[in-house]
Amino acid sequence: MKSLHIKALFILLGILLMQACTEGFEELNTNPNQPTVDKANPDLILPKVIYELGDELTSDLAWGFGNIVSQSVATNNFTGNDIYNWGTYSGTWNLFYRNARDAQNLIIIAEERANDNLKAVALVLKAYIFTYLTEMWGEVPYSQALNGKGVDGDAVFEPTYDEQQTIYTGVLADYEEANNLFGTVGSIGGDVLFGGDVAKWKRFCNSLRIRTIMRLEKRWGEMGLSGSNIQQILDAEDLMESNGDNAVLPYLATSPNQWPLQTSRVGSFDEKRMSQRIEAVLKGTNDPRLTVLFRQIDNQDSVGVYRGVPNGLSEDNAINFNGGPKNQSRLGNRFRDTDDPANVDVDMTFMQYNELMFLLAEAAEKGYITGDAETFYQNGINATMEYYGVTPDASYFDEEGVNYKTGMTQEERLELIGTQKWLGLFMVGLEAWFDYRRTGIPALTPGPDALFDQVPVRIQYPDDEKVLNESNYNTAVSRQGPDEILTKPWLLQ
Repeated sequence: MKSLHIKALFILLGILLMQACTEGFEELNTNPNQPTVDKANPDLILPKVIYELGDELTSDLAWGFGNIVSQSVATNNFTGNDIYNWGTYSGTWNLFYRNARDAQNLIIIAEERANDNLKAVALVLKAYIFTYLTEMWGEVPYSQALNGKGVDGDAVFEPTYDEQQTIYTGVLADYEEANNLFGTVGSIGGDVLFGGDVAKWKRFCNSLRIRTIMRLEKRWGEMGLSGSNIQQILDAEDLMESNGDNAVLPYLATSPNQWPLQTSRVGSFDEKRMSQRIEAVLKGTNDPRLTVLFRQIDNQDSVGVYRGVPNGLSEDNAINFNGGPKNQSRLGNRFRDTDDPANVDVDMTFMQYNELMFLLAEAAEKGYITGDAETFYQNGINATMEYYGVTPDASYFDEEGVNYKTGMTQEERLELIGTQKWLGLFMVGLEAWFDYRRTGIPALTPGPDALFDQVPVRIQYPDDEKVLNESNYNTAVSRQGPDEILTKPWLLQ
């Protein structure tokens, strides 16, 4: 009997010990420095999303890809992007999805704290990111993409790819909801883009709505859209009013958020050169932006001379063009100045006022909205010039190739608008490429050493998707077309 009591005592002690160990292990396995979403500080999440997204758009996409594929810049070394030997941009894909997740976390936090203004900002950022994802790759994970932690149901680790129509419908709905929330309740802490200015966020949001609706122009019928949607926004909503509303975040003169090209290896900067295409436009209209965007050639025998490089050359042909690098114009001091770093003046750019003006000029010229197309057009030019700190001579607007004169055909006027918009989109992410795919302006011609005889229209999916999300990847490819850079997604068909 005594033996049974002893055994029972040991069993009881064992149970208590196991329970204590379990509780101890649970305590050890709980990281007090890793808060749950509801306890996270949105003032720390928001600036991280804005900075990472803005830096990616500018230092990677605009500098290394957008300017090149839109042929405002050419390369004389590492000419892969110039000849259409493109990679999958998996780093950009991962960065976009990482920040879309954080934008979704901000939405959750804002809803729990009844901060509608913060929710509106997060909706804008989320919509912006998914717009870029679908415009770069076509069909992408969207409706299930942010459910890795079971945010909207069970956790999903292999999200389906959504059709572009579904994605754009969601994006426009997010922008509309954000517009309706702005100006209600709550402050926006950690806002490094607009300093918590709700009015500027609202103007940015509605300007993005117009950008998106115009991007969908060829699909208005299927989307239930028309020019009246733009007119309604123009009549009833707040829009960017000047360069003071530009959605830009300046790089600082020193680290940690210094313009990367100021301190990177000099070759990364020197391989970018003025293109012959932009040279012809700027010189042909006596455009004062020539001396701001580019430098005179380094050849001391040719002082004051600016010379461009053709796009789409092989490395050997590009580096030796016109007698070599000393006879090819580099980009201006605002993009790198080792003598005086204070001269460097680069912004992380999401959208600028000039783009809105050119969008409205196009819409007015096509009869989608009321208003004077020429006035919108001239406002766009003046805003771009002001941004670069130059003032054109009064005669500039009389230049052939600028003058919005009577007697021109609509096609000729749209060419003027599109060309000036192209100039205004210099260093603005991939917008010049996206816009070219819709309008065909300016007329881009693949170079002599290009791998294809037409400008590609999308990026290939990251290799990881073919392995980690194989079934959904295959479904998207079977629906959209071969995973190739010449395959036109639904938006462009």
